[in-house]
Amino acid sequence: LLGCGKQEVYETVTDEYVQPVSATMQQAAVQIPEGAAVSVMHSDETGSLYFCDEYTISLQTTEAGDLERTLCDVTGYEKEQLKIIETISGNAVRYECVWVSAGEGEEQVGRTAILDDGNYHYILTGMTDASNALSLQEPWQALFSSFCITAPGSDPYTGS
Repeated sequence: LLGCGKQEVYETVTDEYVQPVSATMQQAAVQIPEGAAVSVMHSDETGSLYFCDEYTISLQTTEAGDLERTLCDVTGYEKEQLKIIETISGNAVRYECVWVSAGEGEEQVGRTAILDDGNYHYILTGMTDASNALSLQEPWQALFSSFCITAPGSDPYTGS
């Protein structure tokens, strides 16, 4: 019966505040198709937004921990409403999904890939009109296949 007894938990106190060491944020990398980017907007808070001829691409980084919140923020849908493909990509877990939402004039097709290294979610999202989705299948496959995370300052495509 000794194993069932309540054990006391003690809290430790020190004279100085020790802030936990935060993990280093890696760098998200993606190869934008040549000639695709018409204009780019960048903000440290919201990430990068690429306006292309027939679609938009966004690249952002958020804190990890709540995949359901990240998916809902990106897609507007709850995790249970999406069909998510989960794979391993390097040292990260990769989640991908496609969804359809209302848009101006016609429905919008969205595709997202989320790389989760345990500390951050690195998010790549593409949005286009439903009428363009079929013609963008190959360019988007190349775009999403190139999406990865690396150490800051390194280029995964040239090896430097």
